Amino acid sequence: MKIAYVDNLPVGGGLSRFSLLLCKNLIKNHPTLQIDYFVHAENLKHIPEINKISERVTVKVLKTTIPNNLIIGLIKRGIKKIKIDKFFIYNTIIEIEKKINNKYDLAYFPSAHMMQRPKLNIPIVGTLHDFNWHYFFGRQIFSGEFLEMMNVEILKWMNNGLTICSSKDVVDEARKFYPNCNYFPIVIPIAPVILNSSISNERANEILNELNINFPYIIFPGNFFPHKNHLNLFSAFSLLKQRKGFEDFKLILTGINSEQVKRGVAELRGVRLLLKDELNQNYDVIGMGYQPNEIIDVLIKKARILVSPSIYEAICTPAMDAWNFATPTAISDIPPFREHETTWGIKSAFFNPMDPYNIADVLENYLNNYEKALDDGKISKFKMFEYSWDKVAQAYLEVFKKAIV
Repeated sequence: MKIAYVDNLPVGGGLSRFSLLLCKNLIKNHPTLQIDYFVHAENLKHIPEINKISERVTVKVLKTTIPNNLIIGLIKRGIKKIKIDKFFIYNTIIEIEKKINNKYDLAYFPSAHMMQRPKLNIPIVGTLHDFNWHYFFGRQIFSGEFLEMMNVEILKWMNNGLTICSSKDVVDEARKFYPNCNYFPIVIPIAPVILNSSISNERANEILNELNINFPYIIFPGNFFPHKNHLNLFSAFSLLKQRKGFEDFKLILTGINSEQVKRGVAELRGVRLLLKDELNQNYDVIGMGYQPNEIIDVLIKKARILVSPSIYEAICTPAMDAWNFATPTAISDIPPFREHETTWGIKSAFFNPMDPYNIADVLENYLNNYEKALDDGKISKFKMFEYSWDKVAQAYLEVFKKAIV
């Protein structure tokens, strides 16, 4: 079997790690599989490990994703102004269609939920991670034009080939938005997207020392999108800090754009940012930005608690990563997060993500009963190891074979 694996969107974070680990384990579980991994140039920066998977994986950077020189950039911006950029010669979808058509047994797209379905004469399988673009969370993330396009394209994905998702909640969302669709995604839960699962305590402590982290901290790895619900977390953390025993705690933020905070003080209505002449003041919120894989894994491993206050997700990948290290978690009480309990039997604290006081209460209770929190982390780690990437890859391969027949 020869597959075109098309990682064409600049996603970063958990999605890039998902793509890397799935590819790695597809190769591991199929002795004759050949993969041409077409990758967005930006993603290659996030997962350079893709180059070292196997001689059976050939990495091909999509030319249309490589930053253009100044002249081409100016031309492209000019064309966009007159609304004909979709005909631009460097269009990525066109490049995919030209490079892939009739040359592979199957084309797989790990981020099908956010893109047009290419016109190919070979079987296509795509993963639909969520329907986030259908919602407005207080700030526009996706344009109206993109929403209208995806509303059409998502039906093409579901009606014209097999699609996969990682939770039953995504299927429920698909049925809600498209009740008359002929087919719905096949649920294949994923395993943790950790790349350094066996990192030693010695190495972890070395990295923390290099980062000058010598204090207890709670971590939230998540980009600054409104559905991640940072504001309620900031309010909750400010409440927690006012309670006895938590004066020394800090909140660490990672993910794309989280460096916008740098140093700040959590208050009920948000984070008060410290300016240059105030940086000697006490601070309790640190925005570290997007971190390399080893560093983010260490930060999760050594956190007192990992928190995820999201109000909309398909799954809770930060918590899954935490459970890999037996790190306790406190996460939103929303259907896809509760699904982790029924799917794997993990143990976590849950809170109402829209109530900062409840978030603070849950964090306080878990930290004050830390032996129970640690036990929950250990149980979760045991449960997560029962569900491996081998199982994920085998399930994906079955879908691929079904699509080819």
